[in-house]
Amino acid sequence: MVLETGESAGSTGFWERQWRGEPVYEAGWGILPEFQGGGLAVAALTQLLAYVRAHGSRDSVHAFPGTDHPASNAVCRRAGFECLGEVDFEYPPGVSHPSLDWRYRVGPPRTVTPSG
Repeated sequence: MVLETGESAGSTGFWERQWRGEPVYEAGWGILPEFQGGGLAVAALTQLLAYVRAHGSRDSVHAFPGTDHPASNAVCRRAGFECLGEVDFEYPPGVSHPSLDWRYRVGPPRTVTPSG
C-alpha cells in the first residue's frame, strides 16, 4: 500500500487456500504503526474485495485475526465481513492460536435445491 507521497504504509494481500473443505481466499494485511488508526486497512481491504469480486474464482474471502487483536477484528467488521465464530487457527504452520473466522462472500449466493 503506497500513499500519495510514494511512502509505503503497509501491505494487504490474498491467497488461495482450502478452509473446511471449501476453496476460498484468505486475506491478510499489515499497517505500519505510524499509519494505524486512520482507516487505511479498511480502505485497502475494501479495494481488495472489489478486485476479488471482479477477477476471482472463489466465492468467499476469509480472514483469521487473533481473538486478542481487536483492531484487526474491527477492520473485518468495518469492511463488511461476517463473523462465523472462534476457531483454533494454525499460523505459522504448527502453531495454533485462538482466532475469529471472518467471511466475506464475493461470489453469487449459493442456492440449495431440494433433492428427490
